[in-house]
Amino acid sequence: MAPRLRSDLPFRRIAVILSGGGALGAYETGVLRALGHAGLEPAIVAGASAGALNAVCWVAAGLRTEALEALWRRIEPATIGMRWSTLAWRAFGAFIVALGVFEIFLTLIGSPELSLAVWLRGQGIASPGRGSVLLDVLAWTLVSIAGMVSLRGFRETEVVLARTGTTRRGWLARNGLSILLVAWMALHLVAWATGIQWPHRFSATLFAVAVVVWLAGKRGRAGGWLRRLFARLLPESRGRGFWGDAARRHVLEQLVAQGSAERLTSGKPILILTGLALDTGRVAMFVAGAEPSESLRSRAEAALGEVVALRSAAEVVDAAVASSAIPIFFEPASVHGREFIDAVALSTHPLRAALFADADAALVILVSPSGEPPRMRKPRTMVELWGRYLDIANWRDFQREILALPADWRAPAIPRRLCVVEPAEALPGGVLAYSPRLSETLLELGEADAWKALERAGWLSD
Repeated sequence: MAPRLRSDLPFRRIAVILSGGGALGAYETGVLRALGHAGLEPAIVAGASAGALNAVCWVAAGLRTEALEALWRRIEPATIGMRWSTLAWRAFGAFIVALGVFEIFLTLIGSPELSLAVWLRGQGIASPGRGSVLLDVLAWTLVSIAGMVSLRGFRETEVVLARTGTTRRGWLARNGLSILLVAWMALHLVAWATGIQWPHRFSATLFAVAVVVWLAGKRGRAGGWLRRLFARLLPESRGRGFWGDAARRHVLEQLVAQGSAERLTSGKPILILTGLALDTGRVAMFVAGAEPSESLRSRAEAALGEVVALRSAAEVVDAAVASSAIPIFFEPASVHGREFIDAVALSTHPLRAALFADADAALVILVSPSGEPPRMRKPRTMVELWGRYLDIANWRDFQREILALPADWRAPAIPRRLCVVEPAEALPGGVLAYSPRLSETLLELGEADAWKALERAGWLSD
């Protein structure tokens, strides 16, 4: 039988703090599983970024973790909207508009079959060669139009994929593109061998591009290599982020629906999420379940923050989506008509937010060792560089939070007011390495480290 919390634990307003950490949020879920077995019922749950998503789902589920564990065991980048395919679609749309116009020019100017001399001799377009060239022109014109359409509709496509991409796909859906490519290649070879009128140049070019896209979407070494190559070559993204919030919102709404949305505003426990307000530059404390007191508001303002009251489950979901809107990767999200993003280095561990809400003890979940910044190899891509930045931001923010604590919170007395759950060494993967295989490992590590931390802090019964 699992150990339980001490019955004489002197704290009556315990806060559980869930840090930001992207894919390492699976580690937090393992910790929450241990807390459930130990019987911890916090008065406050505070979360930032990935921790905000975990916090909302945990509270909605009545402090149970089964739904969260199931999510992390199947999570992939596309689950939260990090679809390189939509990003490629956007870049590809711009590329094929330019390519289509260029190919039309080359076909018209560089084809002897369409030269002025042929038209002056009155031969027109009767020969098969000239017919194929004109078909090439028509095909590239249609491609240019399709490129313009894709540039204008990629966000709508993200919304559709977010709501359909998480469902289980049948055999035809999984293999449809492969079948189409085989049929396309067979048709092209037949046209090439028989000499019939066919847009040969267009067909061969687009087929080669389709094969590259198909390989990039496959799991395995070849697909991984192509995706890394694309990340290296990607210069920038139009808009205010690579992706929107449709996928994260859809996942969050599904998990909340599996529990009870009413729990998010019941006040048992009080829910606090953090995000950065783009209009004021302040770190916002989104509070659900209790009307924020004047003391809470004044203390937050003194720390260059602000308090935003949430009064419905829909507003809580909005706040969690905003808290996890990592700059550059995701577009800002709206709460009460204002735009917010992930506070990243400014508030990755909302410990002070819990203190401002009068917590008398806290259990803080870290996704990296607190002793020093986690070591890693030299970042090779923009994505790896950003992941390294998030690792360092987590470490620096926690050091600032600890230094700002009152002296009695740092005292070695048992039981301690501050219980820190942290890994002994850098966790496998990284903040952007979303993988079901890694998530299972992180769940187990989180649960094991939680029991060790509770014992060190003197919170467990004999």
